[in-house]
Amino acid sequence: MSAFAIVIVAIYISLAVGLVWSVMMQMSKHAGLGGAFGSGSLYTVFGREKGLDTLGKITLVLAISFMVMSVVTAYVINLH
Repeated sequence: MSAFAIVIVAIYISLAVGLVWSVMMQMSKHAGLGGAFGSGSLYTVFGREKGLDTLGKITLVLAISFMVMSVVTAYVINLH
């Protein structure tokens, strides 16, 4: 593998770890098994929160970056 491919794979792995971390941090807000199925809004007075908080925006950016890097990584690895 070339140095460029190694850098791309390293970025891809760091994005994957960051995405897992951000999702796990969001799940801690809705601790318990019910939070995984959407019952996190059970304890709010006015229902579901509107919009994304900062961690939600970070998760969204990481998810989009991960999908783009998946295609880029597959293309770079396929070249070699």
